[in-house]
Amino acid sequence: MEIKLEFISADVLSGMTVQQKMDFILEHVKDDKIIVIEEGMTPFEETTLIQATMTQVTKKFPGVEVSTLREKSTQGLRERLIRMLGGSRGGLTVIGPSRIVRQISKDPRRISMLAGEEDDKKKPKQ
Repeated sequence: MEIKLEFISADVLSGMTVQQKMDFILEHVKDDKIIVIEEGMTPFEETTLIQATMTQVTKKFPGVEVSTLREKSTQGLRERLIRMLGGSRGGLTVIGPSRIVRQISKDPRRISMLAGEEDDKKKPKQ
């Protein structure tokens, strides 16, 4: 089974509204791609993505799995100033279709993912 990964620069999403971001993400994930976004999604964006996904669930598209690593320090004056001026949030977000992403594990510094279609589990190992 082929697994497609797509790495997306923060610049690609920076000029989009939240709805445009959700449409962009879902379009790619519905094509059975696991996408890695250069910056962390906000909790609001993650919630919006899950809500948008729930309206599009079918047998062929059962939903998404999402995990975000956020920048460690967001409390300093420098970090707050950068954000007020529209700077990058830092971090990393991984999103994939539920039927391909079997498991996502996360700790504060890394994301681990197990991916493969259900049929792959039934095939004998060679």
